[in-house]
Amino acid sequence: MSHDTTRRTFLQGIGATVATAGIAGTASAYEPRSATRFAQFNIENLETSQVQESESSFYEDSSGDEQAAAAAELIQEVRPDVIVINELTNNIQQGKKTDTTNIRAFIDNYLRVPQRDDLDPIPFPYTHQPPVNTGVLPEDDYDFNKDGSAGERPGDAYGFGFFPGQYGMAIASQYPILESDIRSFQKFRWADMPNNLMPLDDGSMDLNEDGIYLTPDETDEFRLSSKTHIDVPVRVDGEPIHVLSSHPTPPQYDGPNNFNGRWNHDEVRFWADYVANAEYIYDDDGNEGGLDDDRYVLMGDQNAAVTGARILKPAHAFFRENADFYTEELPSSPGGESLGKPHATRIRGPRPGQSGEGDTTVAQLDRVLPSPALSYEDGGVVWPKPSDSRIDTVRAASDHRMVWADLESPSQSPGVGTLLQALRSDSSSDD
Repeated sequence: MSHDTTRRTFLQGIGATVATAGIAGTASAYEPRSATRFAQFNIENLETSQVQESESSFYEDSSGDEQAAAAAELIQEVRPDVIVINELTNNIQQGKKTDTTNIRAFIDNYLRVPQRDDLDPIPFPYTHQPPVNTGVLPEDDYDFNKDGSAGERPGDAYGFGFFPGQYGMAIASQYPILESDIRSFQKFRWADMPNNLMPLDDGSMDLNEDGIYLTPDETDEFRLSSKTHIDVPVRVDGEPIHVLSSHPTPPQYDGPNNFNGRWNHDEVRFWADYVANAEYIYDDDGNEGGLDDDRYVLMGDQNAAVTGARILKPAHAFFRENADFYTEELPSSPGGESLGKPHATRIRGPRPGQSGEGDTTVAQLDRVLPSPALSYEDGGVVWPKPSDSRIDTVRAASDHRMVWADLESPSQSPGVGTLLQALRSDSSSDD
């Protein structure tokens, strides 16, 4: 939207946005809303070199990285108040271009730059980029993946990664992040979860020696979170809403013993226990217990589809059938619906050219799940039909689709992004 927009052209813009609802979902990004918009976006393997481009060079050539620009364009269209981004490299852990975090670089170099003439910048003044377990090796050498070599990336790291910080995550917010109240569970040990499904080679389980398992010594070291589990409170109307985020390991690529399937199950289960205030939980600062608050939203690529194909079904037990998460209404998209899965958020198949035709697999992996205390007002998955001209931008951004939900708590005032747009419209009105 240009800065000399009038009230009339603003209203016309709303109509145009509604007409292309296949991008933002079911609602206009510029429509006045009282709710807070939360968005989750797995931007496939977004690396330091893609986002850490200087502002001067970006403005000079007006190009930048194609994937980063496409992702930024979609975010500027949806205009979330709070967003979780998965698979953004943690450059601080990586040890590259450490003067600025990758999430801040992405905001400054892409989100603060209009990606189309009809889009406004979106600055996100508050960010958090937590350390993750991917590519991080223990001090002692372990052969976690049982390939005969100990202490080697990617398979012997706490989480699969070729370097520390790969496939990281970040949170960006229009609302203040309560930094002193953040709880991280990066170092929580899998063995400390009661009744866990860890494949343990202690004689108690029938395990295949050609598969992946853990020895008793390894369980003293192995962490539950393949990236991290983190509780980031944001202050909305004076009260915190807890953003619970993680990116569990995919339940595949593991051979016999279903190691990754078991691991994913318990990573997903952690949040069900956390919001139930389970006593066994401890955070990285040593504080014990789960969450004693009913204002929270679970966000992240959970790698847990609601499907009968999996041996273990954590999405059924811990999401769909769990009264601690509201799942009666779920974000959907025209693109997913055209493939018979309206709530799907990822498509797997040959790239480029993912359009739903041929041998492709679609699944609902990315989540924005509120607590019952928050009112679900609207939502969507950014996935137009294959025939829509905007599908190329969606494909260029990621194999995952951004999912968003408008959530409201009692006595909540309009979202920050909505207020800014309303003020801009009023100040430029010529009617």
